[in-house]
Amino acid sequence: MVFGATCTRACDYVPVKVGAPLVGNRALLRAQLSFGAAFTAEWSFSVAIGLVAFAHGGALAVGLVGLIRLVPAALLAPVISVYADRVPRERLLFASSAVRGAATLAVAPILAGNGPVLVVYALAVVSTIAFTPYRASHSALVPSLCRSPDELTSVNVVRGALDSLSVILGPLVAALLLAVWSISAVFVFAGACALVSAVLVARLNYERIPQPVTGRRNFWAEIHDGLAAVASSGGVSVVVGFVVLQAAIRGAFSVFVVVVAIDVLHGHQSSVGLLQGAVGIGALLGSIACTLLIGSRAMTRWLGVAIVLWGAPIALIGLLPHYVVALVAAAVIGVGNALVDVTAFTLIARMVPNAVLARVFGVLESVGALAVGIGFIVAPGLIGLLGMKGALLTVGAVAPVVCLLWWRRFTAIDASVAVRTDDIMLLRQVPMLRPLPVPVIEQLAHGLQRTELHPGEAVFEAGEVGDSFYVVAAGTVNVLDGDQSVRTMGHGQGFGEIALLGDTTRTMTVRAVDDVELYGISRGDFLTAITSTRDARAEAEATQSAHVAHAPGTPLEDSGTK
Repeated sequence: MVFGATCTRACDYVPVKVGAPLVGNRALLRAQLSFGAAFTAEWSFSVAIGLVAFAHGGALAVGLVGLIRLVPAALLAPVISVYADRVPRERLLFASSAVRGAATLAVAPILAGNGPVLVVYALAVVSTIAFTPYRASHSALVPSLCRSPDELTSVNVVRGALDSLSVILGPLVAALLLAVWSISAVFVFAGACALVSAVLVARLNYERIPQPVTGRRNFWAEIHDGLAAVASSGGVSVVVGFVVLQAAIRGAFSVFVVVVAIDVLHGHQSSVGLLQGAVGIGALLGSIACTLLIGSRAMTRWLGVAIVLWGAPIALIGLLPHYVVALVAAAVIGVGNALVDVTAFTLIARMVPNAVLARVFGVLESVGALAVGIGFIVAPGLIGLLGMKGALLTVGAVAPVVCLLWWRRFTAIDASVAVRTDDIMLLRQVPMLRPLPVPVIEQLAHGLQRTELHPGEAVFEAGEVGDSFYVVAAGTVNVLDGDQSVRTMGHGQGFGEIALLGDTTRTMTVRAVDDVELYGISRGDFLTAITSTRDARAEAEATQSAHVAHAPGTPLEDSGTK
C-alpha cells in the first residue's frame, strides 16, 4: 500500500495544452515532423500523378490509376503491418519513407525524358505500397509516447495540424512548380520530402513497451488477430466503418476535384492544386478547432460530424458550381478531414490493445485504401450515368443520411469511453501508475474489477495470498498491523502492491471504515504494467522502500509484504 504523502493537488486532473507533450520529448517531436514531411510528399505526389493520368486518359484514367495504385497497397497493408507489431515501429517508418522517396524520385527523369507512362504508373504503385504501412505504424507508435488520453488527443491534434499544413504545402508547392517549371519537379519535391521523413525517424530513442512473448506465429494467424480485434469490439468496428465511408468519399472527391477544376470551372491545371490547397487551409482551421476536443466526451459523435463535413460540401458544389463556392466547399472538407484524424485515431488507439494496435491500423489502412479505390471507380461511373451535378449530389448525400441513422450508436460508444476515461483519471492519482503510457493504462482500466464493501468488512486479511492491487474509488479504508491502525486511505490512493511485487502473503489487514468502492487490478495485469516502463518500476521500488522503512511492528525481512 502507498504510505507516502497523499498526492492531491499534484495528482488532480490538469488540462493538457496543445503541443505541451512535444516539449522535452525529442522522440515525439521527430516522429511528428516525420509525419508532416511524409504527408507533404503524399499530397504533392497525388496532384502530380493525377495530372499525369488526366493528360493521358481523362477522368477515367485518373480513377483507374488511383485504383491500380491502391489495390496492391490495400491487399498488402495487413501483412506489412504485422512487422510493426513485431519490430520497433520506427524501423518500419524509416523503411516506408526511404523506399517511397527513391521510387518517387525515379519518376522525374522518366517524365523529363518523355519515357513510357506505364513505367511512371508502376513506380507510383511501388511508392504507394511503400507508403501503405506508414500511417498505421505511426498511429501505433504515438500512444506509447503519451501518458494520458487527453495527452494523446493533444498529440493527435498537433499531428492533424501537421497533416493540414501538408495538405496546404504539398498542393501549393505543386501548383507553383507546375506554373514555373514542370511536373517532373513536383515528383522531385515529393521524393525529397519522403527521404526527409525517413531521416527524422532513424534511430528514434524512446522506451518501448514490452510485447507479450507468445512465440513466432505465421502471418495469417497474426493478421487474423488484427481482424478479430476489430470485429470483437463494436466500438472499434463502428469507427473503422465510418472511416471507410470517409475514405470512399475521399476517393470520389479525388476524381471530382480534377474534373470540376478543369472541365466545370474551366481552370488551368494549377487549379487542381489550388482546390487541394483550400482543403489544406480548411484542415488547418479544423486542427485549431480540434483543440476544443481535448477532454471531450463526445469523440464518436464528432467523428460523425466530420464525416458529414466530407459529404455535404460535395453536394454544395453540385448545386452551385462556381469557383468561390468550390474553394469554400473544399475548405469545409478540410475541416472534416482534421476532425476525422483526431477523433478516429484517438478512439482506436484507446480501444485496441497495444500488442495488436499496428495490425488494427493496418486493417484500417487496407479497407480504407480499398474504399478510396472504390470511390475512384464509382465517381467516373456516376458522372457518366448522372452527369457531373447528379454525381456530386449523390455522393454528397450519403454521409449525412448514414450518420443520422447511426447517431444513437455514436452516443452509446461515447458513454462507454467516458467511463474508462474517469477510471484512468482515478488510476493516474496513484504515483506508480502515473508514468504508464496510454496503451498500458488503458488496458488496466479495461480490466478493472469493481468491489463494494460495507463498514467493517475486510478487503483482505494478514496472511492471505496477494492476488490484486486496489485503488479506492470512494469511501475510506483502514490499514491494520494486528490491532494497530497504521493509516487510513481514501479516494485515489492505492494499496496491496508489496505482496504482488515481493510474491509474498499479506502481512497487514485492510478494512472498510465506511461504505467503500474499490477498483481491483489483477496480479498479472498489475505486474505487467509496472514492469513495462522504467519510471513505473522506479516509483514502485521507491514505494516498497518507503513501506519497509515506515511500517511499524513489522520485521525488516517481512516488512515489504501486505
